[in-house]
Amino acid sequence: MPEGPQMVFLKEQAEQFVGQTVLLAEGSAKHVPNNRLQGQVLTEIKTYGKEFLFCFSSFAICIHLMLFGKYAINSRLDRELRLGLEFETGEINFYACDCRLIEKELSEVYDWSTDVMSTLFDKAKALEKLHTKPERQISDAILDQSILAGVGNGIKNEVLYRRQIHPESMVGAIPEVELLKLVNECVKLSFEYLTWIREGTAKQHWQVYQKKECPRDFIPLQKGKTGKQLRSSYYCDRCQRLFLPDVL
Repeated sequence: MPEGPQMVFLKEQAEQFVGQTVLLAEGSAKHVPNNRLQGQVLTEIKTYGKEFLFCFSSFAICIHLMLFGKYAINSRLDRELRLGLEFETGEINFYACDCRLIEKELSEVYDWSTDVMSTLFDKAKALEKLHTKPERQISDAILDQSILAGVGNGIKNEVLYRRQIHPESMVGAIPEVELLKLVNECVKLSFEYLTWIREGTAKQHWQVYQKKECPRDFIPLQKGKTGKQLRSSYYCDRCQRLFLPDVL
């Protein structure tokens, strides 16, 4: 599933169409009226976490690539088209994704202060929200898009490794100073990840995600499904500390 940095990179690629008119809209997205899109001028492109937003004068189209979504700019893929937009100088096409129409003001729909790649991101607010989830595993909590929008499974694995925190640690048992460092690391790594995507070197920089050996201890990494979401975690039993509540 694409993460926040990938959506920002897509925004950078698609901004060539801002200010242009939609000449043709097509695809099988049920909740997007193609006839309403045609003739509309794309005024802006925004991202929120893992969501991509085409903004028009009176509405927006939200696209979420889900687990297997793909997109193509100025080309087409051999699969069912979910949403395709043709502009004056090119086209952008989306596949295997969720699309929906938003007619409210985006500020009523999205809390930009929770987006780790937004200039409005509020780390104090993220820390406060984590404190309300003491009984959750940290591997679940940092994937919560209402707390750290844009953080996905790759970033989750890497930041927990960097901060040497075991993914099955309980939020309430992790010292506040470590939680704050973890939040800061989510932001830092997200922007590093964006740079790697631009360079085409992202996979070369992963330390533990989808790897087999701990680069600190040179022992086999553990791999398992953690948390209620049962997302894949890669971790080192030796250097990543397991924080659990004291048992009386």
